[in-house]
Amino acid sequence: MDANWGSYINDCKSTLGYVFTLSGGAISWSSKKQSAVALSSTKAKYITGAHAAKEAIWLGRLFTGLEQPSSFPIPLHIDNQSTIAITKNPKFHDRTKHIDICYHFLCHMVESGDITLDYMSTNDQPANVLTKGLAQEKHKKFLKELGLRCAD
Repeated sequence: MDANWGSYINDCKSTLGYVFTLSGGAISWSSKKQSAVALSSTKAKYITGAHAAKEAIWLGRLFTGLEQPSSFPIPLHIDNQSTIAITKNPKFHDRTKHIDICYHFLCHMVESGDITLDYMSTNDQPANVLTKGLAQEKHKKFLKELGLRCAD
């Protein structure tokens, strides 16, 4: 998952993006404008994490309902260590009270053990293809990692 903080010039909202893969192919993804203005890149990625966590839980329950193997916790890869810290340490909550309650869903999912947040370098995140303008070579590399083909 990834967010491009404040990418919309007119209203300062961010772009969120996430992608889920199975057996080397993308099965679910989203790229859209966030509904709230984030005051920092950490908060933009926290909001993105909440959206990705909802999708992860839904996919996990779908596979369970279809009697397909699924494992919990579901790992989400993120390039922001501050966002990971917010979900793991309640002392940060005083500084995040302005974040809408609905986005604290991510924190609840981490605390319950349904989701884990794993740090991944920005340069290694295929979700960048959903949130950032990339050089053609990097764009094609990430599409390939997502199991998607790029028309030449």
